[in-house]
Amino acid sequence: MSVQTSKPKRTRDPESKRAALHAAALRQFTEKGYEHVSIASIAKEAGIAVGTVYRFYENKLFLLRAMLESIEHDFVQQMQEDWARGGAYEDRLDAVCQGLFDIAKDRSAYLKLFTMTTDLVYEDGALPGDRIQDQIKQMYQEGMEQGAFRNGDLHMMSSMAHGLVEGAMMRWMRMGHKATDIASKDLAGVMKYGFLTPG
Repeated sequence: MSVQTSKPKRTRDPESKRAALHAAALRQFTEKGYEHVSIASIAKEAGIAVGTVYRFYENKLFLLRAMLESIEHDFVQQMQEDWARGGAYEDRLDAVCQGLFDIAKDRSAYLKLFTMTTDLVYEDGALPGDRIQDQIKQMYQEGMEQGAFRNGDLHMMSSMAHGLVEGAMMRWMRMGHKATDIASKDLAGVMKYGFLTPG
């Protein structure tokens, strides 16, 4: 008597297929490494035909690009929402830093994707992280115009702030995500000390 194995359930809704594809790619990329994963293995785990994958994405790099753009969009949207709440700039920095770590905690596996390859460029020519830095630049420019942030070269100041965010996230990931609130407060503290005008 033969035992039938169940095949992954195939879905017809394009967004469900895309979600299944991203979930399978995320697991395989983070467990095996980008270079050791094929479109065929991702498709198999997702329960999607290989040809269907290529209707969504030209190749594996385009799939990774879409996944990175998704997480960057979430970060930027959260930063915009926290910043738009207004109030004292000190409180706004606290809110932005807390929001960044809240997303990181919810989607921590996605952060590992940023280290997968250096070959990735978005369709508009931006590099991973550029959109987050652009949002920091907008916030910093507003703060300078209001006299809340130290004057300086806008690109340099936003680059330093972005570097602090990246460094704090990488350290937090190595700590095993145990100290989210501490990491958020430490990042905000460094931002306030380095960028807010004294007084």
